[in-house]
Amino acid sequence: MFVQCICKNRNEKEKNELYQVFGALANREKMQIEEKADEVVIYACPQGTIHIREEDDSIWITANTRHAGPGFHAFAVEFCKDVQTELPGEYELIDDLDFDQDENFHRLHRIYEDEIAYIKDLLLKNPEFRKQNYMYDETYFLPIEREDRIYTAARAFDIDEFRQMTDEELLDSFYVWNTWDKDAQFYKNAALVLLAKEGVGPYTMMNDHTRKYADTICDYLEIAHKMDDRLPLPVPEYNELCQQLGRKPKITGISAERDVSQYRRKDVYHLFEDARIVADGACERNYDPVTQSICLMGPYTDLGEWNWLIQAGKQSVICTKLNEVQKQEPIQYHDKTIQMYDWKEDGITHLEAILRQGDRVLYFHDVASDASKLPYLKQCVKESEFQKEL
Repeated sequence: MFVQCICKNRNEKEKNELYQVFGALANREKMQIEEKADEVVIYACPQGTIHIREEDDSIWITANTRHAGPGFHAFAVEFCKDVQTELPGEYELIDDLDFDQDENFHRLHRIYEDEIAYIKDLLLKNPEFRKQNYMYDETYFLPIEREDRIYTAARAFDIDEFRQMTDEELLDSFYVWNTWDKDAQFYKNAALVLLAKEGVGPYTMMNDHTRKYADTICDYLEIAHKMDDRLPLPVPEYNELCQQLGRKPKITGISAERDVSQYRRKDVYHLFEDARIVADGACERNYDPVTQSICLMGPYTDLGEWNWLIQAGKQSVICTKLNEVQKQEPIQYHDKTIQMYDWKEDGITHLEAILRQGDRVLYFHDVASDASKLPYLKQCVKESEFQKEL
């Protein structure tokens, strides 16, 4: 589920002409295009991006289509073919699903259904697979698994209901773009995926990132409703976002969507290398390159407010009282050994911990505005873990 097109043997003038074509095609499709570091990215849909980079005298167009669906795969192929039509030259188009050869969308659709069948079987038979990122093209978060629930990119299902659903019925729960054109269901799927992955509930106005996604979710839902005013949509969630954004609701008189997932309104796994740090899903995330650690700031509703901060990493340097932590009596929690030490200094509550799981070690340095947050921070340490091999 991969599309690649190499535009070969181009001088600087020809490269610039290609970039002009990329921009024109993105504008034609009303897609965002931006330059990021050493590449250009076209955002075709949630879960579906086209990456463009230079390598010597060639320009490479690549798209991982595994998580966005057959519609995005077909679009990526057509995008590459449109480039070839606009600018003659030497190209190498690679499509591992061979849609570029027969353009048979029905066959392509069936391939994605087969992929759903494979993933569904793994999810039902292998609980450890439910802890993997099988949902998103890229993510720093994953929901904490439950024995009775199965998460998809857009929804959360009761496990028995999930078992009874057909592969075709599950397509819209895993993939955003499942038809040739972007229909109402496409925009609904896009909104549901963003609600699951980016919805932070009461913290919607926390920063530019959260506000941007809230507006995008509302835009998608309003487009879906305009295209099909009978399509069930997540109306309560939409109304909540509109209220927080100060946006006038435009969707009324339809039934509400079931199984809406907003897992970041609860604690989640924050992914860091091979570790999974448990904390509130709405945390602001930063990386400290000096100590090679992740920093998770507790969510807030008022600018300047703070409740707690979790810093976790594999370097003991983040612990300021390492000797004191090592003196503490270890506790066993599942298959982990944990030592914790807390103290109060200048009105700030501190917690440091060492978590050992097998031969892997994780260090924590947490601070809180008051001692009432301490039990929660300790539980976050205990629930954190290292990723297990499948």
